[in-house]
Amino acid sequence: MTCCSIKKLSKLGLVISLSLVISLSLPPRVPARENGHPVTVAVFALFRPERVDITTPHSAIVSIQTGSVEVKRVLGRGQRLQVESRGEGLEVKVFEHDDRLSLARKADALRTEETVCTLSVPGRIQRDYSGRLEVVVQRGRVLPLVTVQEEAAVEQILRSELAEGQQPEALKAQAVLVRSYLRAATGRHRKDGFDFCDTTHCQFFTDFKMADDRFREAAIATRGLVLTFLGKFFQPLYTAACGGRTLSGFAAGSQKEEGSAYPYRSVSCSFCVSHPLFEWETTTTTQELLRALKEESLRDPAEVIASLAEPGEAGELGALKQATRICVGRALGWNLIRSNRYSIEVHSSTVKIRGHGSGHNFGLCQAGAIEMSRQGKSMSEI
Repeated sequence: MTCCSIKKLSKLGLVISLSLVISLSLPPRVPARENGHPVTVAVFALFRPERVDITTPHSAIVSIQTGSVEVKRVLGRGQRLQVESRGEGLEVKVFEHDDRLSLARKADALRTEETVCTLSVPGRIQRDYSGRLEVVVQRGRVLPLVTVQEEAAVEQILRSELAEGQQPEALKAQAVLVRSYLRAATGRHRKDGFDFCDTTHCQFFTDFKMADDRFREAAIATRGLVLTFLGKFFQPLYTAACGGRTLSGFAAGSQKEEGSAYPYRSVSCSFCVSHPLFEWETTTTTQELLRALKEESLRDPAEVIASLAEPGEAGELGALKQATRICVGRALGWNLIRSNRYSIEVHSSTVKIRGHGSGHNFGLCQAGAIEMSRQGKSMSEI
């Protein structure tokens, strides 16, 4: 039987349970963690940069590690720290406000104290972060790692994952999911030397903002609230819009592979009907689709296309549709197959794709949560 609960970890370690509709029993007592544990996120993961520039709005202590030797230096306002990959090591340079070079040094790693800083990949992306920064080399590329306390991560991810959200109860529900994921999935990138990446493979982790707004209020209002299944944390998934029905089973790369037994079940949702992607249709050429499938070595491409014409998303067909969406997204962009709920109609030279929803269709429907909140539903009802 299914047992899923939201629990509150108070300062005194007392567990206060807010049962969901599908709850059947209360979870066991779990030790309290007011601010949670530190969370380390690899940022700019998709860019695989060879160089990263760092500036700070105020002075910060920077440690440059070379072997067993550590050199500390104050990075002042107006100075720019440039970190480039050099084989399996780094080259660290400090430039003054007039762009004059004042330091150049080989290093294995660079670290800062907890601070606010701006990281940029010149000409590509720039973001602000708050926390402890470490820069290392991995596979010949610069890898920036940002470490923050759990509650700070919850707020930052909430801003990224539900940026347009205005409804307070939907934001609270999302905050609970974000925190639960951080508790359950810390081993997701353990082999890479960090906890999470900053992409949808884990959760969006973008610009830091210090503001007393709806995101901070939602994070504070739900502080310590997490989801459990059979007394254990699990990785709750969420999708932008389910298109009228969530999927059952296990989403690829999540619970089933991580050893958790949380089974997602199919639930009808009428709350996201006004979402632009509740129902959608796209087209591409048969040749382009075959090329994308061939590049990803996904079985026989013609056989795959024939299978995808079948309705339904259960069992092996559902797994095939999810795998196809991912490989086509990588090759042709993510707007062609927008969700895991779709079917393909093949014509002489073109392929028409019809589907429902946006994302993987597992777990919480964000569009539905927003509408439920708008209709007066509470966080626990959502």
